Amino acid sequence: MIDAPLALAFAAGLVATVNPCGFAMLPAYLSYFMGMDEEEQGTAAALRGALVVGAIVSAGFLVVFGLAGVLITAGFRVVIDLIPWVAIVVGVAVIGLGIALVRGYELKVGLPKSSKAASGRGYRSVFLFGVSYAVASLSCTLPVFLTVVATQVTRGSFVSGIATFVAYGSGMAVVLMAVTVAIAVGKQSLIGWFRGTARYITRVSGVILIGAGLYIVWFWTVSLRSGAQALGDNASFRFIENLSQTVQNAIASAPLLWGLGFVAVVVAAAIVVGTTQRRRHPTAEPAMSVDD
Repeated sequence: MIDAPLALAFAAGLVATVNPCGFAMLPAYLSYFMGMDEEEQGTAAALRGALVVGAIVSAGFLVVFGLAGVLITAGFRVVIDLIPWVAIVVGVAVIGLGIALVRGYELKVGLPKSSKAASGRGYRSVFLFGVSYAVASLSCTLPVFLTVVATQVTRGSFVSGIATFVAYGSGMAVVLMAVTVAIAVGKQSLIGWFRGTARYITRVSGVILIGAGLYIVWFWTVSLRSGAQALGDNASFRFIENLSQTVQNAIASAPLLWGLGFVAVVVAAAIVVGTTQRRRHPTAEPAMSVDD
């Protein structure tokens, strides 16, 4: 039977990526992935890229939450006051990335191959995007994170605290990886159906990134200048908030079912990648000698 704190942490992780503060970062992240120009081609390569990118973004997400949780638990409350300002910087960076994609900039991400080692430059940019996603999401998800994870660390044993953190991270990561896999399949289908769509996909991704960045900058600027009440009176914010809340409620109503579904998508993608790799690189059988 699943331990209750672990199940609660996993469920909290599932909804961490669709919070109202960082909800704009979800389409921004998916657009960022859509705009990538992978070095490998084919469905299996696309799935492999989705799993790798999703895992790296999740790592960036967890590093930020873990560090923020440790600092705030240790008494550094100033972190909370700095979040809006850092989030504005994130929004501006997202706008800049979107403009670059619209102007034709290509996001190169080299995946590891058996024949050569990949450059870490692409990985670093993906990790930093995960960090940006987490920063934009912190204000809405940090209270839940501290309640579910940090409380367990302070009240329970060190091992139980780590297990709770892993459960939270697993819930968050499996959502990111599953939606990335779905987008990878859709991207491959578009490219397969319509030749020459890759450059248009990149530019559309840039437009979405610009919109997401503008929303993030506007959200935190209004929040700092006029307070949360001003946001609540705005129709645009209410639309995003209602959309985010609908997704959160759907996941929270059946977290185990959603969790199993997301895990199934990730596992299926991993099986496809593994099967393709074995077909391309079959295990060499030992040579048999025949004595005359």
